[in-house]
Amino acid sequence: MNQMAQIMAAGGGVGINVSTLRPRYAHTKSTNGRSSGAVSWSEIYSYTTGLIEGGGSRRGALMLILEDWHPDIMEFINVKRDAKRILNANISVGISNEFMKAVEGDLDWQLVFPDTTYPNYKELWNGNIKEWIASDKPIKVWKTVKAKELWNAIIESAWACAEPGLWFKGRANEYSNSWYYAPLIAVNPCAEQPLDEWSVCLLGSINLSKFVIPYGEVGHHTINWKDLERAVRTAVRFLDDVIEVTPYVYPEMEDKQKSERRIGLGTMGLAEVLIRLKLRYGSPESLKFIDELYQSIAYWAYDESINLAMEKGAFPRCATD
Repeated sequence: MNQMAQIMAAGGGVGINVSTLRPRYAHTKSTNGRSSGAVSWSEIYSYTTGLIEGGGSRRGALMLILEDWHPDIMEFINVKRDAKRILNANISVGISNEFMKAVEGDLDWQLVFPDTTYPNYKELWNGNIKEWIASDKPIKVWKTVKAKELWNAIIESAWACAEPGLWFKGRANEYSNSWYYAPLIAVNPCAEQPLDEWSVCLLGSINLSKFVIPYGEVGHHTINWKDLERAVRTAVRFLDDVIEVTPYVYPEMEDKQKSERRIGLGTMGLAEVLIRLKLRYGSPESLKFIDELYQSIAYWAYDESINLAMEKGAFPRCATD
């Protein structure tokens, strides 16, 4: 909690995966009592966030994530239907590939949690339920529901109050290019970037609408691909330089960021581009253009990253074998 507050006081935001927390009514040996659950702790995090104003100008920013297997998931899904609860945080459900398959197949879904009586539970439990089960450690099945019941609850709550969001954690880790050293456990408060613990959200966006060549210059609207490539390559270098000049709140953040040099290059203005190119969103022509556009951006960004590695050396965590 103190670390979260310090980061927010410095003007930053925090993403927290609360799936490590015991379910509501779980026995707590140290106090011989019952746990208040992941949602009640989420409210404490939210309340603390609401008290903080970084540098007198920006409120704290917080993302809370609970994974689809957690016994408190239904309460979490519906918590924001009460306008007085979790006022100062965004919330999202961490979605696994297995859960989506269960939804598609209309299968049962077990809500589980590690057996907290297992020796050294506190030291061993890190929130990774797959890892816990794979190592033959015991779990407790709290409830079995239909996967579609949870899915429909998410959809209904999102319709009613715009939350929770969905973070496809399984898919994010499957496609992550840092899979071999950094499991993605949460996202930044606005969910642009999946992150590992202590990882830093470093974002920059390119305004695509600035690269449309007007009709009068060439007889039709088109993209200035040369200028867009230059902007993408410049942005990659700019963001990499930001890593060096950022004032990090904790040494763990600096160590992690400088060892992986993670950047997030995004875009804005796609809708305006499609309008000016007279491409209806969702049409075959628009999908072909969007594929070409983002394949080009991705290629240029990765290629410039390779150029940086050749000039400065690969990032320390890069796999070299």
